[in-house]
Formats: sequence, C-alpha cells, structure tokens
Amino acid sequence: MLGLLAFTGLAFANSDCSTGPVYNLPPVASNGTSQVDYIAAATGLNGPHVHPVNASAYDLWYFDVVDTAPNSNASVVLVFFDTPPGTFPFPPGSWNTSLLVTLAITFPNGTFASTTTEVGLATNATVVVDGEGSSGNWEGVGLNWTYDVVTGAYDVFFDSAQFDGIKGSIHFQPRGAARYPCGPGVPGQTMRLVPNAGYVNPLPDAVATVDLIVDGERLTFTGAGYHDQGWGPQPFSSAVGSWYWGHGRVGPYSVVWFDILTADGVEYVSTYVGKGDTALVTSCDLASQQVRPTGNNATFPPTSSSPKPSGYHITMDLGAEGVLDMNVSVVNQMFDLTEYMRAIAYINGTITPPGGKPGPSMGGPALLEQFALQA
Repeated sequence: MLGLLAFTGLAFANSDCSTGPVYNLPPVASNGTSQVDYIAAATGLNGPHVHPVNASAYDLWYFDVVDTAPNSNASVVLVFFDTPPGTFPFPPGSWNTSLLVTLAITFPNGTFASTTTEVGLATNATVVVDGEGSSGNWEGVGLNWTYDVVTGAYDVFFDSAQFDGIKGSIHFQPRGAARYPCGPGVPGQTMRLVPNAGYVNPLPDAVATVDLIVDGERLTFTGAGYHDQGWGPQPFSSAVGSWYWGHGRVGPYSVVWFDILTADGVEYVSTYVGKGDTALVTSCDLASQQVRPTGNNATFPPTSSSPKPSGYHITMDLGAEGVLDMNVSVVNQMFDLTEYMRAIAYINGTITPPGGKPGPSMGGPALLEQFALQA
C-alpha cells in the first residue's frame, strides 16, 4: 500500500500527457456567465460540465463503496465539490473556498471514523480529461482520483493531514459501462437529469477494493462501488424539491435509482439495471421505475419537517424479463439532517416475469440518500 501511495503524485502528473484538456479550478466563484453542458460529446463524459462555475452554479464528483459481506456496515463515501456558498445543501456550513472534500467512513460494526464530521478545504483543483474519464486533485487536501483509459478503472488515493492522517487507496474496477441519465454513454445523449441539473454515471457499479489506515485502524474490504458527477447552473434547491437516489446489488443485478420531484412538483426518474457487464435498462421513462417510502414515517412527498422513512418500495420495469420488485430497508443512517439523509441499506427483491409469478427472493447491499428541500 505504501508503495502505491508513493506513486500517487506521479500517477496524477502522468495524466497530464493525455490528449484531453486540463481544467484548473479556482477556489472562488467566477464573476462571469456559466456555460453548462447538457448534450454528450465524444469525449469528456467525466470532465467539468460548468464553464466556469459562477456564484450560482456547482459541479461535483462523487465516489462510494459499500461492503458486500453479510452483516457488515463498512462503507466509504467521498465527494469532491466545486460549490460556491449557497449552491448545494451539503455539507452544511460556510467556508472561504468553493473547493471542498467530504469523507464519510463507517467500520464493519457501523461506527463512524473521525473523518465523517470533517471537511477538507482545497487551495486549487485540477481535473484532467482522458477519453470519457478524468483524473482530479483537490490541492492541499491529500485526496485525488485517477482514471485508466485502457481498463476504465478509477483509483482514489488518500494521504491526508486534513483528514486525521488517513492513508491508503480504493480501486474501482468497472462492472458495466458508463451511462447518461436516459441512455448509454454515447455521444448525443442528454445529460439533463431534471431541468437545470445534469448527471453522468461513469461507474454504475464496480468491484471496489478498499485498503485504508484510518483512526489508527486498518480497514480493508471489497464492495459495490459507484461513481457519478452532478452539476447545475443554479442552486440545487431551486431545481430539486425532493429526491430519492440509491445504488446497490440484488442477486446478480446492479441497480441505480433516481425518483425526483422538481421544486414545482414535476416527477422525473432515471433507472439503471445491469447484469454483469450488460446494461438491461437505462431509461428516464416514468413507467420504468417508481420509488416510494415505506414503514415508519412514509411521508410522500417528503418535506424538510417530516421524519426520515425506515425503507422504500421500488419497482423497475425490465421489459421482457419482467418487473423487479424491491423492498429496501435502512440499516445504518450515516447522516440524518433536516433536509438530508444518507444510509446503508439492504435490498430484498424478486422478479416477476410477464404473466408469471414472483421468482425466488434475492438480496444485496445498497447505499442511498434522500433530499427533502421544501417545508
């Protein structure tokens, strides 16, 4: 592991030899007008999509992994933000830079690492585009990610004094191809998740290998990995009233769900179902998916004053394979804030073929979040 850490700076520097552009992101918002990408180009799927980020806009890169071992609550979630004050509701607080990193870690027994309550502050950031991927470095934080254009794999490296001396790496080996909200990762696709918010999903699922030293303990596990990017030209809360998002595995299937209400109450969805390396469903059709809260506190639509639900019922239309029916139970809440919840969860699911009966029960881990931004 230490040898790998010693190589981190070189690995990122070598990315500069790519044929794609290099973006230098300043720590303060631009005074200019932001140009926003919503139509996919031939390259740059995971590069910056707001040019430049002004005081109303945001861009962020999100990575996570949740342990696939039975009864384990181990997870890592890290987010690289380019978010001027007031543009994105998480993390709560105010800083003198737009370039932030959050790092939430849970151990197998569900306890939280000290990094979970901290925010890393960067002096500058660099994103290097290579094909459809990118490498990024939030300078001064001690965390960066790299992309391998040959294998499609991502690696995140940790050597951070800001996050209590954490060291190590996470390797994300793709399990399925990159995608856009409504279709595969090919040029010409829309990147619009809802009006005034974009989304790309370089890793709908990945075999993620974690090897970290955190709080003086070694944390190693293999889990379901995920990476996406979100952006918008205006504050997130003006585009989104509420949203349910999550990803996980159920039996041999990989799933990603979005069920969103805009600030004026219009519903949008984005559905992904994969099996191995094959995408079965990538759709924004409302008929492709529905997510609703269940159990205690099953308020819909959710509001900022309503308690968080204990689970969700999700249906996904698989076409000729039938309907995937999932009951998702919250297992361990990582954050429970007024407008936001993030949690480790467990999926129980069945597939009902057209005209048939439900098949055998399948299970697997998930990581999910809920925003409820209206009172």
